[in-house]
Amino acid sequence: MMGTFWVREKQCRAVSTAVLGLIVAVVTGCGDTQTATTQNTGTVTGQVISSATNTPVNGATVRTDAATAGIATTAADGKFSVSAPVGDRAIVRVEANGFVNAFPIARVTTGQTTNLGVKLVPIAVTETLSVGAGGTVSSSTARVTIPANSLVPQSGGTPAGSVNVSLTPLNPAVDTNLMPGGFNGISAGGGSTRPIESFGALLIDIRDSAGTRYNLAQGKTATIRIPVGTQSADPPTTIPLWFFDETAGVWREEGTATLQGSGSTRFYEGNITRVTYWNADLVLDSIVVKGCVKDANGQPVANALVQTEGIDYTGVAYDSTAADGTFSVAMRKNSRAKLGLFEFDQQTFNIVPLSNTVNVGPSATDITLPTCLVKQPGPLTITTTALPDGQVGVAYNQTLAASGGVPGYAWSLNAGSNALPAGLTLNPAGLISGTPTADGTKTITIKVTDSTGGTKTKEFTLAIQSSTPPPPPPPPPPPSLTITTTVLPPGIVGTAYNATVAATGGTGTKSWSISSGTLPAGLSLNKDTGAISGTPTTVGISTFTVQVQDSGTSQQSAQQQLSIAIVSSGGGGGTGGGGGQLTVSGAPENFNIGGAFTANPQSTQVIQNPNFGIFDIEWVEGNTSPNHLEQLALTGSLTNDTDRGVTFLVGDRGASGIMTCNSLANVPTPNSCRGLTINRSAGTVTFVNTVLERSEGTLFQPITLNGTLTFTPF
Repeated sequence: MMGTFWVREKQCRAVSTAVLGLIVAVVTGCGDTQTATTQNTGTVTGQVISSATNTPVNGATVRTDAATAGIATTAADGKFSVSAPVGDRAIVRVEANGFVNAFPIARVTTGQTTNLGVKLVPIAVTETLSVGAGGTVSSSTARVTIPANSLVPQSGGTPAGSVNVSLTPLNPAVDTNLMPGGFNGISAGGGSTRPIESFGALLIDIRDSAGTRYNLAQGKTATIRIPVGTQSADPPTTIPLWFFDETAGVWREEGTATLQGSGSTRFYEGNITRVTYWNADLVLDSIVVKGCVKDANGQPVANALVQTEGIDYTGVAYDSTAADGTFSVAMRKNSRAKLGLFEFDQQTFNIVPLSNTVNVGPSATDITLPTCLVKQPGPLTITTTALPDGQVGVAYNQTLAASGGVPGYAWSLNAGSNALPAGLTLNPAGLISGTPTADGTKTITIKVTDSTGGTKTKEFTLAIQSSTPPPPPPPPPPPSLTITTTVLPPGIVGTAYNATVAATGGTGTKSWSISSGTLPAGLSLNKDTGAISGTPTTVGISTFTVQVQDSGTSQQSAQQQLSIAIVSSGGGGGTGGGGGQLTVSGAPENFNIGGAFTANPQSTQVIQNPNFGIFDIEWVEGNTSPNHLEQLALTGSLTNDTDRGVTFLVGDRGASGIMTCNSLANVPTPNSCRGLTINRSAGTVTFVNTVLERSEGTLFQPITLNGTLTFTPF
């Protein structure tokens, strides 16, 4: 047969090539032919369909050699769009499960779009063979015989024990569009590509269970039988074999085959050295047909697709018209062909005629047509593929589109169609607009009418989604977690103690712990309730930090520094009711007492803020280690800043909450006590200085307390 021929390059031309697929349709736009580079790309769009069912193939992989955006997967309607390098022969590789690989060729122009229809041929037969034993796989007359131990993985490595051998014959006499790469080949001697005529082809594909492709090992051959597929009455008895170069997208001559069999079971048998497409071809002896294309008004038509199809041979060839409407398309020498103007219909996946068809040939020389072909309107087609969803309460605008026929389109709902969704209308210009008022899905039938009265209908599904309510306001943040307890009551050695630390805010349950410091000996903290309880065993002040953490998502926590003073179980001198004389035992050096200190009744008191300490009627004799501090302290009332009392404190150095007043020049004095006078109705107490532990060996000014202080417990 005769396939697609070489075509001369010219400005504002588009070339369409017969491929294992449909026809590469016309590229719109003008520009000089460019050499493909990785910097210049165009777009290839199209559809992939099954040659057996003429239905779209979903999930097919489409690849080109473009550095970016050169791969796509077909949608449910079989459509795809990929970037491709600029050039006359951009290779498009198409794969899908259950089909043989296709290699259509597209002419790609910078910034332009080429439409490409691809027909995938279902795999004819697949059988499992042992690599070690080899074997034969047949599909009717087609056959491949593989010797034992002759297969190797294409990527290298050790062969699997068995492989799957697929065999698919192709008959160009039935469909000239099923051949990969167009009908251009390079002879065994090399040189430029030349037009070739096929008399049958087949594809061999061998893979293991992991999908790894296999080839024949170096020096190994397999034997194939290619069923004859041609309209020629006398196929040659010996014919060159050609394999398809998947990288370059051309056929290459390698080996020969001989004609065997008879009638419908004739085949070409020969030996091959690789696993791929094989073709039985002759180099074509061709002539060209020259002519022109005009429209109904006599104006030249550019970028129109002109085709020759053999009458007494099997083959087609294509060219596209130049800016002046001229073309030059090939046909076989001394043969007859039909010539006409065609285009690719993306709705029907077919090539449709756009002009009168004329018979040309036979001729041994080039043919020039005496009159131009006249382009007729293409078939009226609604090109809108689907309608986008709408939403209740949101304005909707979608314009329908059509091609072919005679422009001057009028749009309407077809008779008997469902109405548009409530709130939408269709105007004669093809605009569906309005604001939907109810959700739901409608199936409608749209009709377009051209200026000659021709009509075309198409069914659409239009879904209206319910209105989207505003998002709920974010939940308020949980209340801040805060420890509200700032003061804890004192305890007495040997007497049960119970106080609870309280907190507000937070989320969920609360967990309590001591993050620093320690509780007085004998006391413990309940981690669930915050209660501090137990029986104190040791006199002193313990300063610690209590922490609470909630169980909410944000995991809030809070801390509060607290202190508990533990005093001895005994009181100072005197008796209750009338007050008592303050007695001091074990007083440090330079400590002088004048006057009397009485309590009514005799009691132990703690004044917690702002200067916390113990208000007791006895001296607390602590240890004398270097880290221990004993001092005389002045404390204030919780409620009345004029109320003052005198207490003796004991604590470790660096502990917080212990008031420090000293007379050393090099020691900071944040709370100065020197010269402080406390005025009470019962007398005056003058605090002169503090006393540090005696072990430091430092001399201080004497401390003198004068007067009588009478107080009532707070």
